[in-house]
Amino acid sequence: MKTHKKNQISGHPKELSIYIHIPFCEIICPYCDFNKYSKVDDLIPDFVQSIIKEIERNSKEFTDSKIVSISFGGGTPSYLSNKDLTEIFTSLKNNFHIDKKFEFSIEVNPVDVNRSILEIYEKLGINRVSVGGQSFDDNILKKLGRNHDSIILKKSLDLLSTSFLNNINLDLIFGVPGQTLTQWEESIKIFLDYSFPHLSTYLLTFEPKTKFFSDLNLKKIIEPKENEIIEMFNMTIKLLKNKYNQYEISNWARPGSESIHNLRYWNSNNYLGFGPGASSLINGKRTKNISSLKKYIYLSKSIDNQDKLYSEIATITEEERMIEYIMLKLRMQIGINHSDFEKKFSKVFDSKFKNLLNLLNTNLLIDSNLKNTSLTNKGKLVSDYIFTKFAEEINL
Repeated sequence: MKTHKKNQISGHPKELSIYIHIPFCEIICPYCDFNKYSKVDDLIPDFVQSIIKEIERNSKEFTDSKIVSISFGGGTPSYLSNKDLTEIFTSLKNNFHIDKKFEFSIEVNPVDVNRSILEIYEKLGINRVSVGGQSFDDNILKKLGRNHDSIILKKSLDLLSTSFLNNINLDLIFGVPGQTLTQWEESIKIFLDYSFPHLSTYLLTFEPKTKFFSDLNLKKIIEPKENEIIEMFNMTIKLLKNKYNQYEISNWARPGSESIHNLRYWNSNNYLGFGPGASSLINGKRTKNISSLKKYIYLSKSIDNQDKLYSEIATITEEERMIEYIMLKLRMQIGINHSDFEKKFSKVFDSKFKNLLNLLNTNLLIDSNLKNTSLTNKGKLVSDYIFTKFAEEINL
């Protein structure tokens, strides 16, 4: 990756997505490695003003761009007060051209869902909510360090199901130490009872610098066996395949309810990220903000040049672009269209990767023909291995 000390993101993409990173949480979950902070509520007012400043600075370059999706993630965006959330969105509305049919999504913690917050969401035009439920089993929720139980989760979902919202996603986690197949099956069945249009099923990973990673190394917890993970993954497919489309490895949706924001990310479309640690991708240039909350607040309020807020500014090389394209496309059900690959990279896909495709086909990890290549269900379970093999071929 080529890195530049100075290279302001520029250009006027026709369409843009915006991600707002809200780094505040009531508690820090032991498995989470996202950029987040707890017990720093005194910094929230300054944070809000800092992110507004960042929005105002960046918007000047994208006056001709239409915003087709906005996503508030974190952290816990629902931890913000209604006033703070309104201020940030008002800044977006005043500084960008937002499409009338835009997707406006926000992540919420079950403990934060109430009638008051839903009234604000409706006024702001939020039309998609993603609930960090993770499980309907109290023992699993306790292991995950969540600040809600199954009763609170169900009450929040009951309230959402009778609200103005039609597009609701639930996050569930499998592969938790000690989790049984029965517990996982029950959580999916309860989700199905709600009949929400979207479900995200995430395999728990033990990320460095998390408590779970430390506990695993200290043998305080035991990582699930491979066959247990496979059983849970297959159970997910069995229960959902007739009602939902697995349009991405971890995401299931009814037709028309796919996440526009996520699809744009997976298709490497242009997006702007605001907040500490947020990334942007504009015309092949990737930038990343500094992660430190205090440094972000100080710099964002005091600088005129956005470059000073970045910890990274890089132009993606052809090899990196190809690796990223393959990884993101293979994560999706549609897979890699060979003619699209050739248009983008001036290379014939099945010729460039002939030996690797034969190997993966032989091991039943991919479905590949003259026009398209996608992962099989078996391949989805070892997707990281497959991505690594493609990267090795590209970097030869």
